[in-house]
Amino acid sequence: MTELKDDKNFINKMDLDKYTDLLLKLDEANDKIKEMESLTKQLKIISDEAKPKEKFTFANLFMDDNKVNEKSIIGFISFALMVVFGIADLVTGYAGKDLIISETIYTSFVIITLGSFGISEAGKIFGNR
Repeated sequence: MTELKDDKNFINKMDLDKYTDLLLKLDEANDKIKEMESLTKQLKIISDEAKPKEKFTFANLFMDDNKVNEKSIIGFISFALMVVFGIADLVTGYAGKDLIISETIYTSFVIITLGSFGISEAGKIFGNR
């Protein structure tokens, strides 16, 4: 009977040694994987830095695959013209003269500004540029 008991202990000890060896190998493999992942991240950063930077040209505004939001540019230009009209009106008013600006033109700039920025934001909401 003691021989059978000794055989079971031997088998359990043998299984435990194999299990421990497998765990150690798994731990080493996990360390290698983490090291490889960190090296991959470093290489990706280096490769992104090595790519040539895209220069902005006026012709790129007319390309379909550019990174420039044309609606925002038009909206900003329209807003800037509204500000110029406002400043000119203040300056001429301070000088004692009336600046006659057609209400239709000013309203058109307001509509263009609101429309451009509104379309741009709606595009962001719905997933388009």
